[in-house]
Amino acid sequence: MKFWLAAAAMIAALDVCAQDSAPDEALEWLKKIADSARTVSYSGTFVYQHGRKVETSSVVHYVNQAGGVFERLETLDGPPREVVRANDHVTAYIPDAKAVLVERRSTRHLPVMLPENLSDLKQLYNVTKLATGRMGGFDCLWISVMPKDTLRYGRKFCAELGSALPLRAQVFNERKEVIESFGFSQLSLGGKFNRDQVASRYEGRARAQKWRVDRSALDVVEQATDTGWIATNLPVGFRKSMEVKRTIVGRPLALPHLVYSDGLAAISVFVEPKLRELSGRPLTRQGAVHIYKRVYGEYIVTVLGEAPAATIMQIANSMELRNAASAFPK
Repeated sequence: MKFWLAAAAMIAALDVCAQDSAPDEALEWLKKIADSARTVSYSGTFVYQHGRKVETSSVVHYVNQAGGVFERLETLDGPPREVVRANDHVTAYIPDAKAVLVERRSTRHLPVMLPENLSDLKQLYNVTKLATGRMGGFDCLWISVMPKDTLRYGRKFCAELGSALPLRAQVFNERKEVIESFGFSQLSLGGKFNRDQVASRYEGRARAQKWRVDRSALDVVEQATDTGWIATNLPVGFRKSMEVKRTIVGRPLALPHLVYSDGLAAISVFVEPKLRELSGRPLTRQGAVHIYKRVYGEYIVTVLGEAPAATIMQIANSMELRNAASAFPK
């Protein structure tokens, strides 16, 4: 279940003017933003908007001195959903379906997904400081990360001056239109750890009513290895950052999974045997994420990520099987 990034309505119209500043100073602010979710405790309410869809959620996020992260997310409108996290152990409660999903997840943290190494970004993006602003009673600084081409999305963040926690964030497409946005409508920073605030309010009901518990994701195993697949025509700036085989309970074969990144955007490639003909449109979009499916001989290649459709399709159409024995050994 994706974390619900967000923003208060139509913040694309916000008028911020760039100020003269050294690019390295802006990169330092990006590093602070990337670190904030691992170092700052907070709680509040945020709004996530993509297209015409708007979701409001509450969040409690604690970081202890030993590095542990405890978090509880709950939607406040639409069907109820709750996600409770203790480090990499994630439990999602879906009351309408009377279901509990349990998994381990190594993920970038709410609310901003940034790489830890940002030193190469300035080769592909213009990273600049913008004007200061005020959001929800907090002073913040706008940082702009805009691409130098049309192969990737741009982003803007307004980081709280003391903690660097992003109070608002926007994602821009290749036409400089806001396609996804996030913003806190209410926020409290700091606070002592309170286990009750990160405990599920559905756990007791789920046990009493014997909700269905799905732990199948815990049995997914990833092993770094040569998958036999290669991208022969990567967009400028993208490099392979991960190559594994994913073993899923109930499936006889380990499936290739590759990730390509430019340091900010991450694009995943999944390959599976073609058991049936593809139906529906090959290219779809969910918020800022494009998903493209392509038939390659006896296989289906699925590519997805927060990037323009042309970038996703270029990677998908360049995937080739160079070593069938490595991809799906007999």
